[in-house]
Amino acid sequence: MESMDFRSLRTRGALPDPKRVHTQSIIEELWEPYVDSVTTLLGQLEESAMALEAGQSVQNNCAIIRRVLHSIKGDSGMSGLMDVYTLCHEAESAFEEIQKMSDRADMVLRVKDWIESVIGFVQQKGNSASESSETKAPRKIKTLVIDDDPVCRQRVKMILLEFCDCSFADDGKSGYAMFLRAFEDGDPYQLVTLDIQMPDMDGHETLSAIRLLERQNGVEGLDGVKIIMITSQHHSDHIFSAFRGGCEAYVIKTNLGEKLPEEMANLGLLKMKPNYSIR
Repeated sequence: MESMDFRSLRTRGALPDPKRVHTQSIIEELWEPYVDSVTTLLGQLEESAMALEAGQSVQNNCAIIRRVLHSIKGDSGMSGLMDVYTLCHEAESAFEEIQKMSDRADMVLRVKDWIESVIGFVQQKGNSASESSETKAPRKIKTLVIDDDPVCRQRVKMILLEFCDCSFADDGKSGYAMFLRAFEDGDPYQLVTLDIQMPDMDGHETLSAIRLLERQNGVEGLDGVKIIMITSQHHSDHIFSAFRGGCEAYVIKTNLGEKLPEEMANLGLLKMKPNYSIR
């Protein structure tokens, strides 16, 4: 996929046609929360750009613009709208290179208008992510969150709320019991997020128990549940042990908001459906 060229931000030249935006990689389950978030951010961007153009609170408004551009870039990358990601990345650089504040403000307003045009185009597009989400309600991902830290459980819930149906366990033993019941009922979990450090039955032991259950019932390879380890441990021995035990991904708790949805997208979880039952 060829990236759009946004270098004209620095010269006031014409930007690419918003209708040429690539929509194929948009993650449908993230589209509505993306629009809600970015619409709010664009309002903040316009307000600060107008104030900057008027010479008001220059330092503060420059800081807001930098933060908002970075936030839109992150949301766009996570949601699969890579042309907007590229635009924001280019705008971040251009904002630092342009010296005159009124020119900075003009550039930012052009960015804001272009992103709004893209969102409007995608909303109207017959095979767009938004239309798909309106005409059919995709089943949420059946997810089991196993973590003894109530704050972390709540944080994961907030991150996954839009596209996961979450159940929670506060230790490995009860988490495995919940996984077993769902497996035996023929409605298995599609995703398990699993803390490593837990009393009685830690994450490595829980991971091993889940994989043993699957093997005993003929579930192998890609047919198994996707397991993402979520932990504060950075040590390589924990990481290697987790992957040897059969997890698909490993996320550090300090990067949850960014990395957990990213790993889910990489694993294809947002389009996955249950495809096995106990034998």
